[in-house]
Amino acid sequence: MGKRNFQGKYKMGPKLSRHAEAEFGPGKTDIIICPEGNEVYYHKSWHHNLRRYPHLKETKPINFKLCPFHQMKKNRQWEGEIRISDVPEKYRERVLQTAENVSREAYRRDPMDRILNIKTTKEEIIIYTSENQLAQKIARKITASFKNNFLRPKISRAKGSDAVLIVIEFGGKL
Repeated sequence: MGKRNFQGKYKMGPKLSRHAEAEFGPGKTDIIICPEGNEVYYHKSWHHNLRRYPHLKETKPINFKLCPFHQMKKNRQWEGEIRISDVPEKYRERVLQTAENVSREAYRRDPMDRILNIKTTKEEIIIYTSENQLAQKIARKITASFKNNFLRPKISRAKGSDAVLIVIEFGGKL
Protein backbone atom coordinates (compact mmCIF):
# COMPACT_ATOMS: atom_id res chain seq x y z
CA MET A 1 0.00 0.00 0.00
CA GLY A 2 1.51 3.33 -1.05
CA LYS A 3 1.81 6.56 0.89
CA ARG A 4 -1.16 8.89 0.86
CA ASN A 5 -0.68 12.58 0.32
CA PHE A 6 -3.04 14.71 2.36
CA GLN A 7 -3.93 18.21 1.25
CA GLY A 8 -5.02 21.18 3.32
CA LYS A 9 -4.75 21.15 7.08
CA TYR A 10 -3.39 17.58 7.24
CA LYS A 11 0.42 17.58 7.15
CA MET A 12 2.66 14.56 6.79
CA GLY A 13 5.39 13.99 9.34
CA PRO A 14 5.74 14.76 13.01
CA LYS A 15 3.68 17.62 14.39
CA LEU A 16 5.85 20.55 15.39
CA SER A 17 5.03 22.62 18.44
CA ARG A 18 3.90 26.18 17.86
CA HIS A 19 7.24 27.34 19.24
CA ALA A 20 9.27 25.18 16.83
CA GLU A 21 7.19 26.33 13.85
CA ALA A 22 7.65 29.95 14.88
CA GLU A 23 11.40 29.50 15.38
CA PHE A 24 12.18 27.80 12.09
CA GLY A 25 9.16 28.55 9.90
CA PRO A 26 7.56 26.00 7.59
CA GLY A 27 9.79 23.33 6.05
CA LYS A 28 11.38 23.88 2.65
CA THR A 29 11.12 21.30 -0.11
CA ASP A 30 14.44 21.77 -1.90
CA ILE A 31 18.01 21.05 -0.85
CA ILE A 32 20.04 23.72 0.97
CA ILE A 33 23.80 23.38 1.44
CA CYS A 34 25.66 25.42 4.05
CA PRO A 35 28.66 27.11 2.38
CA GLU A 36 30.59 27.29 5.69
CA GLY A 37 30.38 23.60 6.58
CA ASN A 38 29.17 20.25 5.27
CA GLU A 39 25.61 20.53 6.61
CA VAL A 40 22.75 19.86 4.19
CA TYR A 41 19.05 20.64 4.64
CA TYR A 42 16.50 18.18 3.25
CA HIS A 43 13.32 16.46 4.50
CA LYS A 44 12.64 19.44 6.82
CA SER A 45 15.82 19.10 8.89
CA TRP A 46 19.59 19.59 8.76
CA HIS A 47 21.85 16.58 8.17
CA HIS A 48 25.60 15.97 8.10
CA ASN A 49 25.72 15.24 4.35
CA LEU A 50 23.72 13.99 1.36
CA ARG A 51 24.60 10.29 1.81
CA ARG A 52 21.15 9.28 3.01
CA TYR A 53 19.17 11.43 0.58
CA PRO A 54 17.41 8.90 -1.69
CA HIS A 55 16.02 11.16 -4.44
CA LEU A 56 19.11 13.07 -5.58
CA LYS A 57 18.94 13.99 -9.25
CA GLU A 58 20.78 16.52 -11.38
CA THR A 59 17.53 18.41 -11.94
CA LYS A 60 16.82 18.86 -8.19
CA PRO A 61 17.21 22.56 -7.23
CA ILE A 62 20.06 23.22 -4.78
CA ASN A 63 20.44 26.46 -2.83
CA PHE A 64 23.33 27.72 -0.71
CA LYS A 65 22.48 29.33 2.62
CA LEU A 66 24.06 29.41 6.07
CA CYS A 67 22.77 26.77 8.44
CA PRO A 68 21.36 27.99 11.79
CA PHE A 69 24.63 27.10 13.59
CA HIS A 70 26.83 29.18 11.27
CA GLN A 71 24.23 31.97 11.21
CA MET A 72 24.36 32.11 15.03
CA LYS A 73 28.16 32.10 14.93
CA LYS A 74 28.20 34.94 12.38
CA ASN A 75 25.70 37.02 14.40
CA ARG A 76 27.47 36.19 17.69
CA GLN A 77 24.28 34.74 19.14
CA TRP A 78 23.94 31.75 21.43
CA GLU A 79 21.28 29.84 23.32
CA GLY A 80 23.44 28.42 26.10
CA GLU A 81 26.15 30.04 28.20
CA ILE A 82 28.11 28.17 30.86
CA ARG A 83 30.30 30.14 33.28
CA ILE A 84 32.69 27.97 35.28
CA SER A 85 34.58 29.91 37.93
CA ASP A 86 37.50 29.28 40.28
CA VAL A 87 38.76 26.14 38.50
CA PRO A 88 42.34 25.30 39.55
CA GLU A 89 44.83 25.56 36.68
CA LYS A 90 45.72 21.86 36.75
CA TYR A 91 42.06 20.83 36.13
CA ARG A 92 41.17 23.36 33.44
CA GLU A 93 42.24 21.07 30.60
CA ARG A 94 40.08 18.22 31.92
CA VAL A 95 37.05 20.52 32.24
CA LEU A 96 37.51 21.79 28.67
CA GLN A 97 38.03 18.25 27.35
CA THR A 98 34.83 17.10 29.06
CA ALA A 99 32.89 19.95 27.43
CA GLU A 100 34.37 19.14 24.01
CA ASN A 101 33.50 15.44 24.37
CA VAL A 102 29.87 16.19 25.23
CA SER A 103 29.69 18.60 22.28
CA ARG A 104 31.20 16.04 19.91
CA GLU A 105 28.64 13.43 20.96
CA ALA A 106 25.75 15.91 20.52
CA TYR A 107 27.06 16.90 17.07
CA ARG A 108 27.11 13.25 16.05
CA ARG A 109 23.35 13.12 16.69
CA ASP A 110 22.44 16.60 15.38
CA PRO A 111 24.71 18.84 13.26
CA MET A 112 23.20 21.98 14.83
CA ASP A 113 24.26 21.08 18.41
CA ARG A 114 27.79 22.40 18.96
CA ILE A 115 29.97 24.70 21.02
CA LEU A 116 30.09 28.13 19.37
CA ASN A 117 32.97 29.61 21.35
CA ILE A 118 35.10 29.08 24.46
CA LYS A 119 36.67 31.98 26.35
CA THR A 120 39.14 31.32 29.14
CA THR A 121 40.47 33.81 31.64
CA LYS A 122 42.38 33.31 34.87
CA GLU A 123 39.17 33.51 36.89
CA GLU A 124 36.68 31.60 34.73
CA ILE A 125 35.87 29.55 31.65
CA ILE A 126 32.93 30.69 29.50
CA ILE A 127 31.40 28.25 27.00
CA TYR A 128 28.80 29.40 24.45
CA THR A 129 26.60 26.74 22.83
CA SER A 130 24.13 26.72 19.95
CA GLU A 131 21.44 24.91 21.99
CA ASN A 132 20.35 25.41 25.59
CA GLN A 133 19.93 21.65 26.09
CA LEU A 134 23.58 21.15 25.13
CA ALA A 135 24.63 23.72 27.73
CA GLN A 136 22.65 21.88 30.40
CA LYS A 137 24.15 18.55 29.32
CA ILE A 138 27.70 19.95 29.49
CA ALA A 139 27.06 21.42 32.95
CA ARG A 140 25.63 18.13 34.25
CA LYS A 141 28.56 16.14 32.84
CA ILE A 142 31.16 18.50 34.32
CA THR A 143 29.58 18.40 37.78
CA ALA A 144 29.23 14.59 37.57
CA SER A 145 32.84 14.13 36.42
CA PHE A 146 34.23 16.17 39.31
CA LYS A 147 32.01 14.81 42.10
CA ASN A 148 31.89 16.92 45.28
CA ASN A 149 34.17 19.55 43.74
CA PHE A 150 31.66 21.83 42.04
CA LEU A 151 28.80 23.52 43.79
CA ARG A 152 25.36 22.82 42.35
CA PRO A 153 24.89 24.63 39.01
CA LYS A 154 22.66 27.71 39.03
CA ILE A 155 20.46 27.82 35.94
CA SER A 156 18.89 31.11 34.81
CA ARG A 157 16.53 31.30 31.85
CA ALA A 158 15.95 34.44 29.80
CA LYS A 159 12.39 35.69 29.79
CA GLY A 160 10.74 35.33 26.40
CA SER A 161 13.58 33.41 24.73
CA ASP A 162 15.34 30.05 24.84
CA ALA A 163 18.65 31.41 26.16
CA VAL A 164 19.99 29.87 29.34
CA LEU A 165 22.87 30.91 31.64
CA ILE A 166 24.45 28.25 33.84
CA VAL A 167 26.89 29.27 36.58
CA ILE A 168 29.12 26.61 38.13
CA GLU A 169 31.57 27.38 40.94
CA PHE A 170 34.49 25.20 41.95
CA GLY A 171 34.11 24.66 45.66
CA GLY A 172 35.95 21.49 46.60
CA LYS A 173 39.28 19.74 46.76
CA LEU A 174 40.59 17.19 44.31
